[in-house]
Amino acid sequence: MSRIDVAIRAGELFESKGLLCAESVLQALCERNCAQAAWSGFAPRMASGFCSGVARTGGMCGALSGAIMALGLLHGRDSDQASLEKVYAMVQELVNEFQERFGAVTCAELTGVDFRTAEGQQAFRERNLKLGLCIPMARASAEMAQRLLDDFGADPASE
Repeated sequence: MSRIDVAIRAGELFESKGLLCAESVLQALCERNCAQAAWSGFAPRMASGFCSGVARTGGMCGALSGAIMALGLLHGRDSDQASLEKVYAMVQELVNEFQERFGAVTCAELTGVDFRTAEGQQAFRERNLKLGLCIPMARASAEMAQRLLDDFGADPASE
């Protein structure tokens, strides 16, 4: 699966398979990169609390959070002796690229709605932000993360 295929898959999972932003991005990246198929089944569950700007708090964009989780899953450390430098470099590059492309990293700033309120949720639906904004950001996040995974190489633990 190419970077573009990963992006398309993230959009498909979000648009028509019932997953939300963080879930769809992490799932698509796991389908492409996780050697152990079991991880793919856990991906949506791990990401659920990060959707809608961290459980509707207006925090970090769920699509970006899902991509960060994938980078951590594949390149994060598994002991206190392991270095964080590689995964930190990857995440910093991802966040910077996302910020440059979309102008913000928080759900509240990106969507302009307050998901904590019924009015904010209604505004999200009325303005069709899922299709017009969030799905494109999910695709972009998945593609950016896959590029980083391709550029930084596979983690031996995932092979």
